[in-house]
Amino acid sequence: MSTTSHNIANANTEGFSRQEVRTETGISLGEGDYVVGSGVEIQSIRRAHDELVEKKLNTSITSHKFNEERTSQLGQVEEVFNEINSDGMNKVLNRFFNSMSELSNQPENETVRTVVKENAKIVVGDFHRIQSSLDHIRAGINKKVNLTVQEINGLTTNIAKLNKEINIQEVSGGMANDLRDQRDNSLRTLAEFFPLQVYTDGQNQFVVNIEGVGSIVAGGLAQELAVGSTIKDGSSNIDKGNAELFFANRPGIPFTDKIKSGTLGGLLKTRNDEVDGLEKQLDELAHGLVHATNAIHRRGFANHPVPVDAEGNPVPNASLRKVTGINFFKEPLDMKRAAEYIDISDDIKEDVNNIATALEANKPGDNRVALAISKLQHEKVLGSGTTTFEEQYLKSVGNIGLQTGKSKIDSEQSSGILAQAKSFKERLSGVSLDEEAANMVRYQNAYEASAKVIKASDEMFRAVLGLLS
Repeated sequence: MSTTSHNIANANTEGFSRQEVRTETGISLGEGDYVVGSGVEIQSIRRAHDELVEKKLNTSITSHKFNEERTSQLGQVEEVFNEINSDGMNKVLNRFFNSMSELSNQPENETVRTVVKENAKIVVGDFHRIQSSLDHIRAGINKKVNLTVQEINGLTTNIAKLNKEINIQEVSGGMANDLRDQRDNSLRTLAEFFPLQVYTDGQNQFVVNIEGVGSIVAGGLAQELAVGSTIKDGSSNIDKGNAELFFANRPGIPFTDKIKSGTLGGLLKTRNDEVDGLEKQLDELAHGLVHATNAIHRRGFANHPVPVDAEGNPVPNASLRKVTGINFFKEPLDMKRAAEYIDISDDIKEDVNNIATALEANKPGDNRVALAISKLQHEKVLGSGTTTFEEQYLKSVGNIGLQTGKSKIDSEQSSGILAQAKSFKERLSGVSLDEEAANMVRYQNAYEASAKVIKASDEMFRAVLGLLS
């Protein structure tokens, strides 16, 4: 009756496993020529639990949390490149090249030169916007990794504590059913972050491993995790680096790349694959744009009078303003973090007439330089001469769209699998109020029957005593 009452009281308790009394026949007693049974004895009070079902549930939780986190983070990345409601990189690049094409038609028009400069500013600004957004996503992931590790350490400490309490209670002959339920709840929460391997070793210690990494709980001891930050190549800002995972007692050996699933796996995969990959592609795009444009622009002459000798060759004169060899974009620019550092050169910022359109000095109508730059729009200048600017950008954006779509489908599928695993677990371990009510009626009838036996025995003894008196 006490066990049934306990089950009913915890019918709505998360993670509670139904308990049942296991009984066995009492030791028979000899009375004269007969062997008389002594009734029933309680063997144990066990909880309805199956290790394989629990393992399946934890695996389903890990897989779903991975897909769920991937979908969330990729959604943020995809939003950075959303060009439906705003002008994205592809549009502003095309606008820049189109304005350069217009300048080739009107090389002496200062207004068109200003338009070219402003469009170049927009291109630079969009590179900075995308890079800043990716840095913001990276910082958010790193922060979440830090908070997750703190939660993990709290869970592992609690599991180690429960291991001790379970051991103490069971060594003394008791049943630690409720403590085991609490431990299973903590394990299910821990399984949200990475895949687990759980077993009892030869010394009867309950061990929890991170799959492919090592032990984080062994009996009453817990391994504390720690997070270290690395500075990303090409940046002096630690906020733009990556958070790496370590064991606190082994800080020189990161295991970040071994986490393949769960919430942590989703965070790390998005950061290391999509965010890092997009940054590299964006840097290549910015670097290629700067160097291809400058290589042509430096050969041209600004829209200024140039002194020449008798043969028409420009005369070098240090006191005169620069008229050739002018960069359109600032250099030097390394490939690493190129999207962050790209900018228009100071010469172009100061005077739009420094935008070179002519290939020869003192030829205001010469448009060959401007025309050559405008044609870069459709030339394969990236990927060792295999990809145009537009193709490179659309390839990057398209890949993010594909990954996001796949992640959403995977999340829906894993959600169904998780619901199925939870349902199976509930059928095995959940409390049925109808079943418990039936048990109470059965116990009540058994109690009433026992009472009648005792009453009948009492009446017989009274009768016998009455005969003797």
